[in-house]
Amino acid sequence: MRTLAVTGVFSPLGRHIAQVASSFGVRVLGIDLKPMTRTFPGIEFIEADLRNPLIAELFKAEKVDAIVHCAFRWRQRRTEEVFDSNVLGTMRLLGAAALAGVQKVILPSSTVVYGANPENPAFLHEDSDFQGAPAYAYIRELREIETFVNGFRRQQPDMVITTLRFANILGGGMSSPLALLLSLPTAPILLGFDPMVQVIHHDDVVRALGQCIISDHNGVFNVAAPGSLPLVKLLALAGVPPTPLIHPFAYYGFRMGRLISSKAYEMAPLPWDYLRYPWVADTRRMENEMGFVPVIDVETTVRQFGEAVRKHRYASNQAYRFAVNRVNGLTTVSRMTYGTARQVGRRTQAAFDSLTTPLTEE
Repeated sequence: MRTLAVTGVFSPLGRHIAQVASSFGVRVLGIDLKPMTRTFPGIEFIEADLRNPLIAELFKAEKVDAIVHCAFRWRQRRTEEVFDSNVLGTMRLLGAAALAGVQKVILPSSTVVYGANPENPAFLHEDSDFQGAPAYAYIRELREIETFVNGFRRQQPDMVITTLRFANILGGGMSSPLALLLSLPTAPILLGFDPMVQVIHHDDVVRALGQCIISDHNGVFNVAAPGSLPLVKLLALAGVPPTPLIHPFAYYGFRMGRLISSKAYEMAPLPWDYLRYPWVADTRRMENEMGFVPVIDVETTVRQFGEAVRKHRYASNQAYRFAVNRVNGLTTVSRMTYGTARQVGRRTQAAFDSLTTPLTEE
């Protein structure tokens, strides 16, 4: 491979994959709409819009062999500007890649495209239909991108087009919907529902993308850490207290709330159906055909993310830091009081024994 282009190079995922590829001696061409504010060793940067018709000429001039497309913006509310960037940007990118003779395109996606539905099977395969209402912009736009990619793949049989549908990504600064949910002071759940949830560590996401750069894996692959966890247990491992809601009120309240303020989206980063119904992906193709197995298990991923959130909150939030210090102080006092009480108890017992022993001997 001569040159790897990474779009959205200033996103957390784009930055990490570019740095890893560069460390293995690959020439990396970083592309982003944002201007460069600091240099990244080993990465050649070009400020460009993927919708620019000259992007194909850029790929030809730079002799780009492969592209990792990380320029997806996770937004809950649909806007024309983000839609153009996400959907039309991907369409123009693939068209430019075909014109420039690029051999390989790797597209990160998400298992949210399947939808959370009461009729979903226990495990969703790569050829499963996209079900469930696309309530949020990122779900709708990922579905539109994948629908286009499936048709484009048939038109370009000689190009390797890899779509990796990742489970909920945690860590690495990635603002996935589940990461936003676990970053709330308390997470809403629906009373009476506890769906199974899949996750994957950000480092394993980078490993999976790296493997697809090194070797060819044409088609669609579900990628998730082995196993899944019930939502309530996942919240407990992350240290996030749940707030149970009655589901009719949750749905109605959210519909009313988003009409009044965009803050409603912050309280529900995932649509309610995803906290109610199953959406667990089958990863056998990842293991058997792609030959990839994530290294970091589900529980470790969730615990590490919860610890990172608490550390960040402690460092950046003065009120939270004050509360934690007060709780730790009270805990220390309680332990000291408990230890003193035990010492007093032992001394009392020893005094009682010294008084009763002579009577027993007589």
